[in-house]
Amino acid sequence: MAVLKTMAAFIMAQALCFAAPAASLRGPLVQREGKPYIETSAHKLVALQGEPETMAVLNDKRLAGSDMELLGRYEGTDRFTVGPFYTSKSMLVHKDGKRHTVSYWCPVCSIRAYTPGKCVCCQEETHLDLQELKP
Repeated sequence: MAVLKTMAAFIMAQALCFAAPAASLRGPLVQREGKPYIETSAHKLVALQGEPETMAVLNDKRLAGSDMELLGRYEGTDRFTVGPFYTSKSMLVHKDGKRHTVSYWCPVCSIRAYTPGKCVCCQEETHLDLQELKP
């Protein structure tokens, strides 16, 4: 019974965290000392945090310098929590005037993943594959 109460409290806390309207943060992705930041137009670094899967994407060296648009919430003026990982539109890349979702592709097995790393099938490294967001 205690486990159920703990799980219910956790689910409620997660729902409340993202019940408020999402804030947006946009700018170049900066990676320093293993930590991701967005550089604002005022050249201020905002530290990013999120779920482990989100952090894996934000720490992918192939995305360094990308014009990112993140949805989530501010945790003060210098910290931003990116929205839930399962929301594919919480991390977008602006490229060539278009918005793209971030994904990874294995050309050997034709398997798509949403975090960087090895293919679940052949164990080859997946390729960064930005997908244009359709209106």
